[in-house]
Amino acid sequence: MKKKWKAFIRAIVFVAKDCPAVWPVTLLTAALEAAYPYINIILSAEILTEITSSTRDMERLLFLAALLVTMEFLGSCCVQFCSQLLNCLQYMVMAHLDESVVIKGWGMDYTLLCDPKIHEQQNTISHWFFWKGMVAMITQFRRLIGALVSIGISVALTVELFAARAAGDSMGARLVNHWTFPALFLLFFGLSTAYNIWSGSRFQKGTYQMEQDEKAPMNQAEELMKACCAEYQRGKDVRIFHAQGMLLGKFQELCEAIVGSRKKAKVSFRRTLVLSELLSRIFGIAVYLFAGLKTLYGAFGVGSLLKYTGMVTQFGDGIVAMVQTIDEMLQNGSYLADYFDYQDTKNITADAALPVAPEIREDYEFEFRHVTFTYPGAAGPSLRDISCKFRKGEKIAVVGRNGSGKTTFIKLLCRLYDPQEGQILLNGVDIREYRYEEYLRFFSTVFQDYHIFAFTLGENVAAESDYSRKRAARALENAGFGPRLRTMPQGLDTQLFKNFYEDGVELSGGEGQKVAIARCLYKDAPHAVLDEPTAALDAVAEADIYQRMNQFVQGKGAIYISHRLSSCHFCSRILVFDNGTLAETGTHEELLRAEGLYWKLWNAQAKYYQEERSEKSHRRRRF
Repeated sequence: MKKKWKAFIRAIVFVAKDCPAVWPVTLLTAALEAAYPYINIILSAEILTEITSSTRDMERLLFLAALLVTMEFLGSCCVQFCSQLLNCLQYMVMAHLDESVVIKGWGMDYTLLCDPKIHEQQNTISHWFFWKGMVAMITQFRRLIGALVSIGISVALTVELFAARAAGDSMGARLVNHWTFPALFLLFFGLSTAYNIWSGSRFQKGTYQMEQDEKAPMNQAEELMKACCAEYQRGKDVRIFHAQGMLLGKFQELCEAIVGSRKKAKVSFRRTLVLSELLSRIFGIAVYLFAGLKTLYGAFGVGSLLKYTGMVTQFGDGIVAMVQTIDEMLQNGSYLADYFDYQDTKNITADAALPVAPEIREDYEFEFRHVTFTYPGAAGPSLRDISCKFRKGEKIAVVGRNGSGKTTFIKLLCRLYDPQEGQILLNGVDIREYRYEEYLRFFSTVFQDYHIFAFTLGENVAAESDYSRKRAARALENAGFGPRLRTMPQGLDTQLFKNFYEDGVELSGGEGQKVAIARCLYKDAPHAVLDEPTAALDAVAEADIYQRMNQFVQGKGAIYISHRLSSCHFCSRILVFDNGTLAETGTHEELLRAEGLYWKLWNAQAKYYQEERSEKSHRRRRF
């Protein structure tokens, strides 16, 4: 409870700072919405009183009618204007909230982004974004203020209902004037209101529990829908392998879990809501009976009957709305707490104060010293006791079987993760001592799971909107993308993919990889890291890229991960990984002479190249 109210107060302060106009407009809108029905109640009562009066004044009657129409029109315009203005402000708050979630994700450690709990938090915030949290809080605050204003007006204007006494000394008049008559009415009113409050609270708690039960399947269903429908690139696999049935089955299972949760809640709510509705109708009859008897025995006029029945109904509705809204706020506090828990998530990677001095870029040495690393939740380490050194100007090849730890080695070097044991040193200083953002600028990287965004070609290369077009074009040329660039309709301004634009250009796998390499070249960092940079390229294109990359990294450091061992020829040293350990290190010739793991991998690939060349020679002799 304390956590929910704390989150609620934080949310109020957040909205006040983010969009100061929200709360004043909310107060004004709520007050106008609450007061608006009373225009009709009060003026209609006055009109009815005038109509039933024995001394009817037509001028006053016409004036009241004109006043009613005018006030209704002006009141409706004011309410609509304020309501629309508040909606616009809510959308502004929503946009800023969405932005804050994205910015928080950008600033999070890579380790945290890979955490399933963080992923679940992001999905939950995204799913309930439009119905719960801060946007819902503004609506709830509006309803609460409206309920309080409505209660206040009703109380002020219904005092006469209980104070007025029936005229005469008849049995009916004595009954109406006796204290038990209003006491019984108030008792029934209290019991009816209490039940409505209890049933509303029970409904809110049940709804919240239902939402919690369906949270996981709902998030999974949304992810599945996004993967199958929104990401059109996956459509090829779905169609070729006829995966529609499997995907539909998975989706139906999730939908059944959601529907099951809602059916369970529906059975629980049905009786409560029926009885609540029945009591509301009985209470309405009781209000007309109470006020009608007072009118019949002369306590007040016929017009007041209309006024007081409306007032009492508004009062009852206001009490129920107030209590239910407070209960909704408490339930909504859980969603606010989810948002602030996400925002308050602390980065695991500590940011130090030591700058990466300019002279380090001119002469540097990396050292892995007895490094061991285990992924969160993994059964065993992915890297064990890794020790090695490499300097500026060295071109290092990292090879090994799938799952041997090559990419993990790169992620640790780029400090996407920190090792649990050992140290990674830059010029003898633990890399955790350097400023994190400055250290990241030290690397230009192409990962094997690189991503090309649905932006313009130039923005993809530069990773920013304001960029040097000359540098971007040169980077694409050096990455072997030049011929394709010259065929693009708008050059660097060509929109990639069709996510946002119908005329977006689709890239092949090899073209996308060249753009990723161009991004690496554009950054022009001191150290280049390329994880399977040519996996989607043919042998000729691969040889061309490596030749270009060699020219680019002259005088710099570079690390290449590749399953094609032919790329190891131009590297000054080779690191061979096996089952998370550094099995061998040396030059190409040294490792072949050692006849170890590298020798086996090399001969396994050479065998296929030799067989292919032999088959081609045989074909030429035949023809």
